[in-house]
This record gives sequence, structure tokens and C-alpha cells, in this order.
Amino acid sequence: MLNIISIKTGLRLLGLMAIVGLMACQPEINDQDAPVDDMPDEEMPEEDEVGEETTLDLTAEGREFYIDGEEEENPDLVVQEGSMVEVTLCVTGGTHDWVVDEFDAATDQIGEDDECSTVSFVADQVGEFEYYCSVGNHREEGMYGTLIVEEEE
Repeated sequence: MLNIISIKTGLRLLGLMAIVGLMACQPEINDQDAPVDDMPDEEMPEEDEVGEETTLDLTAEGREFYIDGEEEENPDLVVQEGSMVEVTLCVTGGTHDWVVDEFDAATDQIGEDDECSTVSFVADQVGEFEYYCSVGNHREEGMYGTLIVEEEE
């Protein structure tokens, strides 16, 4: 239980640091007459629309995913609706990635031992979604699991 509390506290600090860092990188806009076409096509959720941050550290080994420090193969990953999810995948051999189609979320394909790749997305749909490795036939060989997005409490 203490580990979960520490993880949540760490996630909150990480999220706060990311928001502050992103705000510091924003260019100052002085031109009031800038064309609307220069605006990004995608609307980013407002800060109050995104729930808590959830960080998942996974390892790809053989044809399985593992949550770091645990032994369960291809575990169910449970997050809350509206949360900002950050998945970091590290590999210990072979080339792998981590993909969830419904959220357009995918890490880079990585293949060096101890190489890692991170993807972030907002879990804005409730339900069960398959995550998988898209390299070769890894998915067909069983390298997949379930991402469960639970309703916001």
C-alpha cells in the first residue's frame, strides 16, 4: 500500500513538473492578427479536464510484457477515466513496442538492451482495450494484454 501511495505522489509531482515545463516552453504571442489556420488542429484537454497522472513502467522480455518489479505476464493495466497515462517500455532483448489503437498510443520500436521509449495519452474512453506489441508476429504469439479504463470515481 505504501508503494502505491509513493507512486501516486511521484506521479503527481511528475505531472506538475511536466505542466510547468510545458508552460515555460510556450512562445509568447504578440501578433493579434495571426491567422486561425496557424492554430493546432487538435484540441488539447483543459487542465481541469485531465484527471490524475498514471505512470506505468513496463518491460518487454521474450514475448511478454511485465510491470517492473512484478512477475505476472501481460498483466491487466488499470487506469481511471480522464487520467493522463504515461507508459514507459524498456526492453531486455529483441525488438518491441507497446500499442493501444483506440488511444492512438504507441511507443517507438526499440531493440537495444535496456533501451526505453515513452508514450503519453489521456484515457478518455471507458472500457477494456487490447495493448500489444506490433513487431512481426509478436501479437499473434501472445504478446498482448488488457488496458482497463474504469469510470471516474
